[in-house]
Amino acid sequence: MKEQPPNYYKYFDVGLRVEVRFPRSEAPAFSDWAVITLFEEDLVEFQLSRDALPEGVRTDVGTILDLRLGQGGSAYCCRSIIVGEPAGAKISARLIGEVVPDELREFYRIDAYIPLRYRLPRGEPAGEIRARWEAGRYGPPDAGGDLPSLPAGADLSGGRPAGHPAPVAANISGSGIRIRTHEQFAVGDLLPLELFLPLEQPTTISVIGQVVHVGQVRTRDGEPPLFGTALHFFCIDERDRDAIVKFVSLVQLEHLRSLRGNAIRITDLEYTEYARRMRLRRIVFAAALIAVILIVLALLAISRLTGPKGEIEQDYEREIKKYRSAIPWH
Repeated sequence: MKEQPPNYYKYFDVGLRVEVRFPRSEAPAFSDWAVITLFEEDLVEFQLSRDALPEGVRTDVGTILDLRLGQGGSAYCCRSIIVGEPAGAKISARLIGEVVPDELREFYRIDAYIPLRYRLPRGEPAGEIRARWEAGRYGPPDAGGDLPSLPAGADLSGGRPAGHPAPVAANISGSGIRIRTHEQFAVGDLLPLELFLPLEQPTTISVIGQVVHVGQVRTRDGEPPLFGTALHFFCIDERDRDAIVKFVSLVQLEHLRSLRGNAIRITDLEYTEYARRMRLRRIVFAAALIAVILIVLALLAISRLTGPKGEIEQDYEREIKKYRSAIPWH
């Protein structure tokens, strides 16, 4: 069954004033007001209230933005993804997901399969766990035998890098992760985790997650119990957080491609680059055409001056000479 798109027309329209929330690599998100100048299905273009954004604000293709709007005395938000290079204060983006009551999160969350493993809590104080993490976060991953692989619980077809556990279903963002575990942890427990992110340069990151919610998951009769465990990243290097945010953006881009087919239209992600190539191609073609015309004209002129004269031209010159000799005073 074909997936039905959300009813964006109920909330968005040309001329609507929205709040745009931009992510920043090393600072809180930045918000600015904008007016929608184009709205077609899930494609929106909006004009920001300022021509230049602060340093560190991300506007590259694939960046996920939060759009906040008000309607009927209620506030709503919807996520969007930038699909074209900004043209001054204008930004093109596609709406993704549902329009929901305003609950702006610091980071966008996605469901994905990623290899990870965790260490069971041993009752150490938080300071000791943090000190061990700080001492080894830039070193090789801990290969201790007490890092069990998480349960799969789903189709995990496909290979994985050597030395990494099987990928598991996870809901992940730059601020935390939700997984299913066989162990029932207590709220407040600290779990050292290792996550493998299949980026262009595969990355293994080490974090400490703090359990913030635990709920039992319904399983089939005879199967061991599973618990949905939500963890907040208690200790994480900001460069690792940036890697997670990048991974989230890439997964969302792949999801957008799958919804629209394997072929991305030029009006989507590659419009700016395509337009630049076409302008360059037209300039080169025009320059080549002008050069060819000039060469042809030059060759014709040279042939006219140096080439042999035709019979008609020779007869004409002979008659002119006869005329001049007959009338010398002319």
